[in-house]
Order: sequence, then structure tokens, then C-alpha cells
Amino acid sequence: MDAMLLEAIRTNQTPKLISLFQANEGILEQRTTDSKDTALHLASKFGHADMVSEIIKLCPDLVAAENKMLETPIHEACRQGSAKVLKLLLEVNPRAACKLNCENKTAFFIACSHGHFDVVNILLNQPRIMGSEENLLDRTCIHVAASRGHMDIVREILNAYPNFAQQIDENGNLPLHYSCIHGHREITWMLLMRDKNLALQYNINGYTPPHMASMNGKVSVLEELVLMAPESLHCATIEGETVFHLAVRYGQYHALAFMAHACNATNLIHHQDQYGSTILHHAVSGGRHQIAEYLINETEVQINARNGKGFTALDILDQAKDSTENRHLEAMFVKAGGRRSIELLCPSPEAEKTNVRIGNELEMSIMNEMVSYESKSSPPFSQGTSSRTSSPQDQAGATFDHETYKRGSLFPTNMRQHKQNRHQENVGERHTSYRHKQHAIYMEALQNARNTIILVAILIATVTFAAGINPPGGSYQQGEMKGKSMLGGTLAFKVFEISNNIALFASLSIVIVLVSIIPFRRKPLMILLMVAHKVMWVAVAFMATSYVAATWVVMPKNQGTKWVFVTLLAVSGGTLGVVFIVLGVTLVEHWLRKMKWKKQKKDRGQGVADRDLESQNSDVESSYLQGHHSY
Repeated sequence: MDAMLLEAIRTNQTPKLISLFQANEGILEQRTTDSKDTALHLASKFGHADMVSEIIKLCPDLVAAENKMLETPIHEACRQGSAKVLKLLLEVNPRAACKLNCENKTAFFIACSHGHFDVVNILLNQPRIMGSEENLLDRTCIHVAASRGHMDIVREILNAYPNFAQQIDENGNLPLHYSCIHGHREITWMLLMRDKNLALQYNINGYTPPHMASMNGKVSVLEELVLMAPESLHCATIEGETVFHLAVRYGQYHALAFMAHACNATNLIHHQDQYGSTILHHAVSGGRHQIAEYLINETEVQINARNGKGFTALDILDQAKDSTENRHLEAMFVKAGGRRSIELLCPSPEAEKTNVRIGNELEMSIMNEMVSYESKSSPPFSQGTSSRTSSPQDQAGATFDHETYKRGSLFPTNMRQHKQNRHQENVGERHTSYRHKQHAIYMEALQNARNTIILVAILIATVTFAAGINPPGGSYQQGEMKGKSMLGGTLAFKVFEISNNIALFASLSIVIVLVSIIPFRRKPLMILLMVAHKVMWVAVAFMATSYVAATWVVMPKNQGTKWVFVTLLAVSGGTLGVVFIVLGVTLVEHWLRKMKWKKQKKDRGQGVADRDLESQNSDVESSYLQGHHSY
């Protein structure tokens, strides 16, 4: 484009532009190098209404001209919010406003996105534009206006086209979704006034507008939803999550606190998703300590609820990385009565004593009531007493015979003793049955581990024995060295022999010890397995070393095969090394977990007289959630 023309447009020198046109009538057809803008594009962008008017008179076809972005001067006028320029352009060619740019957006969409109310109002009052078939894509303009908080524009669009409130975009979002995402309370109120059922609509991701408000922590919008569409807060996602779950998952503390206060009478706070997790499970697993503390202290959340895997929130906290915040939260759980799943399945002795004490007190009160009737002659039972102690015939109005009351089967002392014994027997049997079942499974697992170690040791002994009597590289077949190894003097062969012998005799030692000693208690068996297991690690390591050394012996020593040995050493050493490292880390984690379990048990004042049972508990119960432990 001519430099003088550019300068005239930039400085709004209309007479100079006219003189340039008179000197060269084709000058207005010129375009800029980069954006391919015409003179009318530039004049519209700068908002020079007088110059736009003169250019239209000189060359009216430029109103529909498109630049590199496929935008007309009308797009530029809408982007800049120049209502006066827009009117001039629409008078010449209103159909140009329906053209789509390279992003499939019209000038009306651009005006809505930038919040130019005057421009939007002009376009809405153009029936030839808004009523055209080409403008159907502009039904989503209300979405961008709602997203950016242009309340006046949303109101004008709804007044002109009320059904636009129900329009969805390519993601299935309503305008209400966007107002909830960005927290525009007035727009939310305006849309809900049109139709409260909008708050119940899901997008393609399975979220309603209240879900979006909760995820983004928009408390002001949630307040409006609670007032105008409270039923919408009960909608759940595809995974069964409520607005409470989403607020916790995204760490929206203030949104959760508001909803917990506003929905105090509902059961939303106890709702479980499809995996059985409550909002407390989500708070603990997501490391939302402030939210977890609020739920424990300020709400009636079920602190010992178990999820689909049977874990309580305290179980999940035990799996988290040790930190000051987690220890503080754990203390808060314990103070509030939080329990682990294993503690719920197997009550502590103190809990059993408490249950027995409560039962005894109740039975004593019943006995005292019955004794008080013994001094009376055939007294009729009251309605409240008969509901607990009398037979159905007594409840119908019959009197209680004094002689019958004295029968041994109903004698108060016998009854009290019988009920107390039966209660204690039931609790003890349930606890003993659980312990015996767990003990049997664990002992069977230890015996299987013992048998497996024996089989592996025998296999190692067989392999190393065969390799020892058939050394790599072959033997001399004649002469003074007949039967001797041909490569016996090499360093690789010496490494092979030493490693092979260590592996052979280590495995034989394991076999001899395990078949000679039969422990019948768990703790000695555990010690035996630990020693045998570590010796087996040594045997496996030296067997692998002997194999690598044997390969080194028979490998040709030339330039082309050096990389083969290096690769073999890297693969074999790396594989076995990674296995040993992982097992070592797992073993250390188990030791730390066991120490933590013992410390917690000591802090709670629990103790076990049977040291063998305590050792079993420290291994099994400290790893109960994992389902296994290393040794």
C-alpha cells in the first residue's frame, strides 16, 4: 500500500486521501502487505467516520472486501466498538455483516465478545441480519457474553431472542455454564429467571452449572443457585460426585464451607460416589488438610465410613507421605473417634470391655425394675415395662403371677448372669474367630514361602553343580592336562569358579537347614525364613555372576564382539540390580511402617501379653492395607 495513503489514513486527513484518489483512482484498491487490509479496513479500525464515509462514496464495494483473516470492515468496526462507523457500513451493505471470518465468527460475535453494547444494539435492530439463515451460528454469541460478564448484552440478546438461553455450544454448555464458571452472579440470576431448569442441564462432560460453580469456587453464584434452584445441587456427575465432592477435589474451601452451612439439613455431606468415597475420603487422598479439618470439626460427616475398597479416611491417611500436616490430621482423627478399617473389623479389648459394661448396666436396670415388683402381689405390668420384659400375652393385659415370677428360668440373678455370659461369649467368639482365621492364613503363607525357598535353592544347586563339572571353554582331551579346563588360567574363569561355588554351597546350606529345622511357632519360623531368604539372595547374585563370567570366558576377544559383552553385563546387572533395589526399598518401608504402628499402639496404651502374637500383629496389622509385607 502507498505510504502516503497510509499516512493520510493514520492521521485522518480526508482531503489528502481524496486528492490521492483523484491522482490515482486505483489507489483505494491497494492492500497492506501483511494483513491484506484495504483503506476502508484501516479507516474503520481507527474509527475515522468521516473518512469511512468518503471511501464508501468513492468505492462502495470495499464494504464487502475481505482481508487475510476473511474479515470485512464491519468486523473491524465491531471489534473497536465504533457505532458511528458501523452504521455507515451497514447502510451500504448490511449483508456483509453476516460473513464469517477464518474462525467462523461473525461481526456480531466479535461485538459480543468485546462487550460493545452500542454496536450489539445496532446489529440486534437489523432484521435483515439477525433474521437471515447465514446468522444461525450467532446463537452462541450469548455464551461469550455470559462468559465475559457483559450483563447488558446478555439482557438485550435475551429480550430479542429468549430461546437463546437454551442454546448449547459444541461442548454442550449453556450460557449458564459459563456464568457459573466465571462467577457472574447477575447473569446467573438473569438466566435462572428465564428458566430454573437450566441449572439441571448437563454438558457433554457430565457437569451441570452448579458443578462448574463448585469446581471453580464461585460462592456468589452458589448463593444464587441455593436461593433459586436448590434442587440442582443434588445432581451428581457420571462418577456419582456431588457439588461437595467437586469442591473438595478442586480444593475450594470457601465453596465447601458455604454449601455445608446452606445444605445442613440434607444428606449431601454423607453422599458416596460410585467408588464409595465420601468427601472426607477425597479430602484426605487429595491432601486437602484444611478441608479435612473443617469436615471433622464443623460437620457431621461420617468419620469412619468405608469406601468401595473397605478403607476408612484414616486408612488413606496412613498411606500418605509422612509430614507434619498429616500427623496433625491423624491426631485430629483419633481425637474425633476415627478408626482404621482393621480396628472396625476387630474391636480393641478396651472397646469390648466398654460394650460389656454398657450391657451389664442395662441388664442391671432391668433386674432392679423386676425386683421392685417382687414385693407386690400380682401387679400388672405397665406398658413401658412390658415392652421390654413381658411376653406377648402380658402385653395384651394379663397380670404377672408371683409364683411364676419365682421360677428359676426367670430369676433375676440367673437372668443377669446368663445374659452377661452370653454377651461375653459372643464378643469373645467373634474376636477369636477373626484372629484364628487371620493367623491360619498367615501361617499358611509362611509355610508356602518356606517350601518355595527350598525349591528355588534346589534349582540353584542343580544348575551350579552342572556348570561346575562342565566348565565353560571345554577341557583338554589328551596330554598331561587331560581333563583340565583349557581356560583355567584366565581371570574370567577364576571369577566363574568362585561365584559358582559360592552359589552352590549357599543353596545347599539353605536346603539342609530348612529340611532339618521344623519350627512350630510363628516367630522362630519368621526368623528362619528371613535368614534363608537373605542367603538365597546371595546365592542368586553369585549364580548370575558366574553366568556372566562364563559368557566372558567363551566370548571371542576381538573388536567386533566387545559391545556384546558390555550389553550383556548392563542388561543382566541392571535387571537383577533393579530387583534387589526395589525389594530392599520395600523391606525398609515395611520396617518403618511397623515401627510407626508400634509407636501408635504404644501411644494409645494398648499392649499384648503374648509376645509372639504382638510380633505377628506388627507384621500383619501394620501392612493390613497393603495385603502383604516383605521380610
